[in-house]
Amino acid sequence: MLVVDPWHWLTEDGHFPDDNMRLRRRILRIARLIEYGGPLAPRESRETLVECSKRPGRKQCLGLLWVTKTKQDAIYAYCPICREDEVMIHNWQETLWADGMMEPVPPDDDPPTLN
Repeated sequence: MLVVDPWHWLTEDGHFPDDNMRLRRRILRIARLIEYGGPLAPRESRETLVECSKRPGRKQCLGLLWVTKTKQDAIYAYCPICREDEVMIHNWQETLWADGMMEPVPPDDDPPTLN
C-alpha cells in the first residue's frame, strides 16, 4: 500500500512539479483521487475513473479505483478487481482539489492558469 502526504510531492506553493515527469504523473494521480474523495462524508465511497496501475500476471488490471473517506479523514483508494492497488492519502485537506472539481468557468472568461 502506498501511504502518501501530497505536500511531499507538490511545490512549496501547492502546484505540480515541472522538473520531474515521473513524480508529476504520480501526484496527478493522487490529485484525481483527492478530487473524487475530498467531498465525501466519512465512510462514504465512490467509484472513480482512475485506472488501476497494477499488472497481475503481467496483464494490465482493468479495474477502476474506488475511494472511501475514512473516519480519521484520510482518503483510501483501492482496486476491487485485483485488490493489489491501494493508496492511503493523509494531509490532503488544504490541497487545491480537496473540495472536488472546480466550478465551471463562464464561456466569456479566460480559463484560470495555475502555473
